[in-house]
Order: sequence, then structure tokens, then C-alpha cells
Amino acid sequence: MNSAHLLKAAYIGLLVLQPAWHALLPSPHGTGSWILALVATIPLLLPLRGVLALSLRSLTWAGYLVMLYLVIGVMEAWSNPPQRTAALLQTALVVIFVGSVLVFSRRQR
Repeated sequence: MNSAHLLKAAYIGLLVLQPAWHALLPSPHGTGSWILALVATIPLLLPLRGVLALSLRSLTWAGYLVMLYLVIGVMEAWSNPPQRTAALLQTALVVIFVGSVLVFSRRQR
């Protein structure tokens, strides 16, 4: 799997994880809140078209945006044991996305 496919898969995985974690998983593994799911999902929709088109500018901004999700994932994994699995999955998806963007952008130069 090349870096372009991997970064798209990681970003879409992160996008799908938000409503699954925050709205569909019942407590204690999730919060069961559709409002929180929307608040967590909507920012990821903003650069989606550019990420799918592999625009370097959109990938850069998406990389900045997912850093917030990295912080949230690490914080939840550290402080909330029932939600640790979902939080670590979110953290892994962010790391995969950012790493793939770095590899993809180096190859594009």
C-alpha cells in the first residue's frame, strides 16, 4: 500500500471513528452523545475534499488539524481506562496519517 492510499485510509478511518466512538459505543466505552460526535466529526470534514484529491495544501492543514485529535487521543488513553482502546486507535490513525503525509510530500517534491 503506497503512502497516498495509506493517508486516505487513515483519514477516513479517523473520520469514521468519531461518530462510532462518541455516539454509537455505549458507556463506559463511549459517551453515547450525538452532539459530541458531531463536534468531533465536523472539523474533519473541512479538508476532506482536498485530502482525497491529494492537495499538498489541504494535507498540510489536515495534518495541523489532526494534531488536536492526537492530543485528545493521548489524553483519553492516559486518563480514561474504559475508553483506552478507542483513544489508542485514534492516536494510531493520527500517527499513520501524519507519517504518510510526510512520506507523500517528500515524494512529490
